[in-house]
Amino acid sequence: MDWGMLAQAGLWGIVAASSLLLGALLGVLLRLPQRVVAALMAYGSGVLIAALCFEQIPEALRLGGLAPTLWGLLAGGLCFVAANEWLERQERHQRGREAGGQSHMAGLLIAAGAFLDGIPESVGLGLGLLDGGQVSLMLLVAIFLSNLPEGLASAAGLRAEGRSRRYVFRLWGGIVLLSGIAAMAGPGLFAGLSPHWLAVALGFSAGAVLCMLVDAMIPEAFAETHALTGLITLTGFMTALALDKAI
Repeated sequence: MDWGMLAQAGLWGIVAASSLLLGALLGVLLRLPQRVVAALMAYGSGVLIAALCFEQIPEALRLGGLAPTLWGLLAGGLCFVAANEWLERQERHQRGREAGGQSHMAGLLIAAGAFLDGIPESVGLGLGLLDGGQVSLMLLVAIFLSNLPEGLASAAGLRAEGRSRRYVFRLWGGIVLLSGIAAMAGPGLFAGLSPHWLAVALGFSAGAVLCMLVDAMIPEAFAETHALTGLITLTGFMTALALDKAI
């Protein structure tokens, strides 16, 4: 096992997820309008879509062809939707308990949701190091930008619930570290496997991220930015396209 590659993957995973802490800091110190947060979310979604289109999916197709890529996409989407549905049921159940005077778990549920969103992104980031490859700069920027509004909105909500600043930063700091571990899982689990299975893994990551965008980020953005959501998302996509050509 190449420990240097694992350490590098973990470092890049932490760098990409560090915007969660930056967003949390902004959420604690500033009171940005919800429309601004939603616009950042839509912009990050556009960048992530471009990263899937220009980086992950083409690389999966190059490694294993169409069938493994499609199977990976489907498996990733199904896993994310199932896990997200389970988490939402737990959140609804917890809200009912809190209404009856039970203990709070909202912070842990928010953290679990953020980690669920970040797993496929971080794994995909780490997978780029396999076969002598490099971390995708576009994917790195996309993850950083998409995490920023999530950390901002969630930290503001936690502060509104009366959580301390220390609680907020410890919570999101833990998520950043877990994201680094998830990035290490990419090369750690798939190193030495055939290109066929690497294509499945990349497809899995891309499918999960795409479902996350459609199920979570874009609807949340649309709730605030409405008709402008498409244009803001398009702007993020165009930025990533320009970055891809510049690289």
